[in-house]
Amino acid sequence: MAKLSTAKTDLIDAAVELFRQRGYAGVGVADLLAAANAPRGSLYFHFPGGKEEIGVEAVRRFGDEATGRFRSLTESGVDMIEFIDRTFRYVAREAKTHRYEISCPLLAVASDVGADTPELGLAVRYVLASWEQEVARAAEQRGYTHDAAIELGSALVSAMEGATLTSKAHGTSTPFIYAGNAVKALAAQLAPR
Repeated sequence: MAKLSTAKTDLIDAAVELFRQRGYAGVGVADLLAAANAPRGSLYFHFPGGKEEIGVEAVRRFGDEATGRFRSLTESGVDMIEFIDRTFRYVAREAKTHRYEISCPLLAVASDVGADTPELGLAVRYVLASWEQEVARAAEQRGYTHDAAIELGSALVSAMEGATLTSKAHGTSTPFIYAGNAVKALAAQLAPR
């Protein structure tokens, strides 16, 4: 049985992993409790909003971690092409490590967001926007115009998430290579002259 002090963290960790494997709709409260080895009472103690509240926390945690990776790249000073290469190599490596059997938790949750999960929808939108903004910030720091930076941020995130889905379906890293090449071509086209 999980200690009360770690039950909240354990439930969020379990949610991230289970959502990656089965999506939001494919995971029940009993699954979360079993994976976290947490007592039933701890779920409603830490998450009075139930599964949706855990979903929001899982999305935010995963999103913040990824935003941190983007921020590290931004601050590393690498040029935009290397920024893009590193991003796509990282997600390709993650997919391959998990034998193409999991999704990005954000992607898995986003596909199940509906009218009955408004807070979850807000969390997904917030995370996607934060990723796009961090990529745009990196581009602006490297001399791209504001509009070009916004376009590049949106394109990179869209291509990365699309490649994640396609990679899982085909069981290969090739979609990350193609998506990365497309985003690099756009970056070159939008580059400051």
